[in-house]
Amino acid sequence: MGAILVYLIAAYIFIKMFKTPWVAVIAYLAFGVMQPQYIWSWHFDSLPTSPSKLLAILAILSWFFAALNKKVNFTVYKNKQNIVLLTLWGLMHLSDIFSPFPIYLSAVPAKIVLGTLNSIMILYFVAIGLLVSETALKYLSILLVVVVVYYVYWSNDQYLSYNWSQFNQGRLMGPLGSIYRDENVFATVFMVGLPFLLFSFFYIKKNILKFAIIIVIPLLWHSLFLTGSRGAMLASAVSTFVASRLIKSKIFDKVIIVGFIAALLTQGGAMLNRSTDLAEQSQISSGDKPLNPRIVSWKHGLSHAINHPVLGVGVQRFQHATRVYFPESKAYVAHNTFISLLAQSGMIAGFLYLYLLWLAFKNYRFCVKNGIDKYPVLDYTNKATITALAGFSVCSIFLNLEIFEPFYYLLVMVIVKQQLFEQKLAENNKIQDKALKIKHVK
Repeated sequence: MGAILVYLIAAYIFIKMFKTPWVAVIAYLAFGVMQPQYIWSWHFDSLPTSPSKLLAILAILSWFFAALNKKVNFTVYKNKQNIVLLTLWGLMHLSDIFSPFPIYLSAVPAKIVLGTLNSIMILYFVAIGLLVSETALKYLSILLVVVVVYYVYWSNDQYLSYNWSQFNQGRLMGPLGSIYRDENVFATVFMVGLPFLLFSFFYIKKNILKFAIIIVIPLLWHSLFLTGSRGAMLASAVSTFVASRLIKSKIFDKVIIVGFIAALLTQGGAMLNRSTDLAEQSQISSGDKPLNPRIVSWKHGLSHAINHPVLGVGVQRFQHATRVYFPESKAYVAHNTFISLLAQSGMIAGFLYLYLLWLAFKNYRFCVKNGIDKYPVLDYTNKATITALAGFSVCSIFLNLEIFEPFYYLLVMVIVKQQLFEQKLAENNKIQDKALKIKHVK
């Protein structure tokens, strides 16, 4: 059934390739973010290749045909965000080539990580050239809402059907084999999708959909708590606070904060107990045996960055470098996106990641100051993306998320939104200039 669906989507893309080439990108992002081939793996076994790879090829072909027909928006490629991403991409490859550890031990080799990054980056640059359309941006938002709503259903279904094989020591994992298998990474998916669901309440007109959102949000919090991710719990608190500041409703912003606190107290007991146990154990732990592996790995990461400031120790060499430089200590992964990039690909790479987040915030402020609220779709995207990035940023403090595809999905939306808004401003300026000229002639 899944294979038939992919073939039907491919056929539809061929039909739409010349008129609306962005359809191929939407289809690719749908599979890349949702990962349906791992939810219903038995339905996709008959495909000769992964559905994401097939749809990626079609998306690239659509870009080439669109370029020939002058339907690619090349202006968007001049954005500073793209220069930062290209530089970061290049630095990661250079750190692998010139690593001081050409021979190393790692569960996942650099070749796989960089191969995944290559696919993400290529499709990112394909996507931004085709998606500069208000309709396409709307579909991107709807897609993200659909994905998070489905995962809310899926996660609660695992719990209610007593599928304990999907739980790791009481913590819900994502679909096995997917990029979301780790429970902490799975929790980040909810953090990315929550703002799009939450803000949609104020931009949709049908009351039945508004009511559905009110029902889904508490279930989403429950899904989050099932993962047992304390980092995501903190991210959820930050996202909820940011959303409450951006929502222009004195009643709703208070309701959402009170609702989150109530959900945390009633549903988040396991995470609160884990935090309490950690605090109690830390009081009795010996000074020469640190309790939290993240603190240990952060210290090691900073040391690696200081010793190799230009290109780091190399992609996927973090643990190997720890074994070499700190043989007396257990080698953990970085457990932090910034420190991971800093240690493995050099200080410039680490700070470029932070600069990407700063650029997104700067773009958000520019849009607010220049009246983006006049355009509902753009205003919705502006608020949802910055809130999602706030939640993602908190999660990235505790996780390695350099190749977390939903992050790049958000960056696509940020740059498309900005490009569309700048076009609106340019059009308005032309109209005003024309009006002034007519007035001057009279």
